[in-house]
Amino acid sequence: MRVRTCEICGKRVSRYVCQECGREVCQFCLEPNTWVCLDCYHSLKQETPVLEVFPWSTPFKLFLLSFLLILIGTIFTLIASVLPGTFSIGAIIFLGPIPIILGAGPHLIWVIILAFALTILGIVAFITLRKRAG
Repeated sequence: MRVRTCEICGKRVSRYVCQECGREVCQFCLEPNTWVCLDCYHSLKQETPVLEVFPWSTPFKLFLLSFLLILIGTIFTLIASVLPGTFSIGAIIFLGPIPIILGAGPHLIWVIILAFALTILGIVAFITLRKRAG
């Protein structure tokens, strides 16, 4: 059995085949993410436009979105407490299946109804999107 050497460096044993040009290459002359040799990788890298890709995972993006929404809600609450007049605030917090309903102000009932309706809408959207993904 003949041992084949890398067609790029010529020093090491070839163990891989470039998916672009078909050359047999060693592990050091192969780009492992794309399975192409370094020559093809550099030529493909120059041809393709650079797209900025955020390496953040979906749970991390959802965490940032929820943190941003909480921050915006806190800012609105602070602004409303400084302004003259009356205001109402309400929230529904779910700890597992147990809802905790909070509220204050003269229009408390309407605010809690709105929070409840938005919660139901969120649950329906979650179930619908989960069925589509699965």
